[in-house]
Amino acid sequence: MIVGAMNVAVLGAGIVGRTLATGWARAGHHIVLGSRDPDAERVRDAVAETGASGAAEHPAAARSSDVAVVTVPGEQVDALVAQVGDALAGRVVVDATNVLAPGAPDLHHVDALRAAGATVFRAFSTTGWEQMAKPLFGDQRCDLPWAGPDEPGRDHVEQLVTDLGLRPVWFGDDAEALELMDALTRVWFRLAFRQGWGRRTGLRFLTDDTRPDVS
Repeated sequence: MIVGAMNVAVLGAGIVGRTLATGWARAGHHIVLGSRDPDAERVRDAVAETGASGAAEHPAAARSSDVAVVTVPGEQVDALVAQVGDALAGRVVVDATNVLAPGAPDLHHVDALRAAGATVFRAFSTTGWEQMAKPLFGDQRCDLPWAGPDEPGRDHVEQLVTDLGLRPVWFGDDAEALELMDALTRVWFRLAFRQGWGRRTGLRFLTDDTRPDVS
């Protein structure tokens, strides 16, 4: 199902948030950058750089959105959830964050965002921003694994993945899906950094099947 232009709040104006905002603004979506200080010079620069429509404090940005995408550093998510209060309740929210503390059992913040009342999807966590900006490797598109409920909102998230030029691969909606997402994130970090492949490393799943959802 093709979804039309959406109001997307990108909560966080770091490199991941700016890259996503740039791609989605280019695809015709209405983007608002969420920030603790939307009047800061670096945030004004990010608005100009990305083609976003503007910036707002996180609660206002979230309330304006069809989809809110959380891109702040992992250690800031709890504070963000406390700040936005009920602004996420009933909204489609994408968790694009990763806990980077050594030995962390989970890398995602899905539980905290669900507790805020959001319908939560997990995406944009298994690769670097470089693939979000440049998803093609020759003539092959980088795959973007993602997880979340098979209910309203799924089409929106899948469209946002597709609009970046990535190939969406849905993993379902259960505890194992989130565990696998975390595992693939760990694989990417291992290859990109410890194995020396570098950040320009993407995932690609191959199959002989011709299902349209994996084409």
